[in-house]
Amino acid sequence: MVNKKDKKITVYDVANELGVSVSTVSRAVSGKGRIGKETRNRILQYMQENNCDLLNKKKGKDKTNNIAIIIPEVRDLMDMSFFHTCMYGVNEMALTSGYDMFVITTSGKDITHIKRLIECNKVDGFILTRTYKDDVVASYLKSQNIPFVAIGTIYDDDIVQINYDNESACRDLTSILLSRNIKRIAYLGTQDKQIVNDERLNGYIQAHKNAGIEIDYNIIFRGKNSPVVMNNKVYELLKKKVDCILCQGDAVCNRVLDALREFEVKIPEQIKVASCYNSELLDNYPVSITSLKFDVVEIGRESCRILINMIHGKEVPKRTLLDYEVVMKDSTK
Repeated sequence: MVNKKDKKITVYDVANELGVSVSTVSRAVSGKGRIGKETRNRILQYMQENNCDLLNKKKGKDKTNNIAIIIPEVRDLMDMSFFHTCMYGVNEMALTSGYDMFVITTSGKDITHIKRLIECNKVDGFILTRTYKDDVVASYLKSQNIPFVAIGTIYDDDIVQINYDNESACRDLTSILLSRNIKRIAYLGTQDKQIVNDERLNGYIQAHKNAGIEIDYNIIFRGKNSPVVMNNKVYELLKKKVDCILCQGDAVCNRVLDALREFEVKIPEQIKVASCYNSELLDNYPVSITSLKFDVVEIGRESCRILINMIHGKEVPKRTLLDYEVVMKDSTK
């Protein structure tokens, strides 16, 4: 049990000790929001027994007014502008709401920095920008009963998530390509534990099933996103005479475009190309690339808005899906 003589008791200590969320403790203290009478009494009794002075503070007085955004390690950002743009949206919303933002980089397994911020009561909540199967960071944050929002899909209905409907988006893009008589569409991606990549591949597969077209699994490749590997895969697909290469994302598409340029293959005359995600990585190519467009700044803003509402004990939706747009351009004409 937490002892006030050992350290100052925070809402996080109370939440962890009683096995409830921080927002539940906040509602008990403030008397606002939906909370069961039995739960509220249990929280207040515990705080009284431990001489917790949070009861004498105004709501929000114990908050740090800091939030943290967790992004992949810096070496991954060379090919992925998503996180930079997302951070902009988070910071914009945080500043307008009176909060400051910490940036934490992680491999997805190391929780050392995150643990230190929580133990030292440095932040009020977290935004997790990448999700994995068996997500170590998400599991840890959940165990600490601290507010956090996951950008992406996590197979845990108790975790607040915000995402695009990646499966439907990739299904729609593939369906449009198929409807334009582009029949042999190869799928090129990476093999990893990111859930978003499984969602995109599932959308590609579903579009073929909906169209009654048998899937040729020999033109689906998922491997390392390195120049050598991608060049080899593109060369194999050209030999298989595919009509189009659908790329998992902008980083993969950038490698594909480089390979096609090296092989002196013309787009779209000799092969068509599309991407399940667009960014400025693709803007410098001479041919405009058909892709899925997502408002990344908006998902940053919205994730931050949801997190701040959680911090203040407000009810928030468990899952939020944002819109997408299929943008048809010259690369698939």
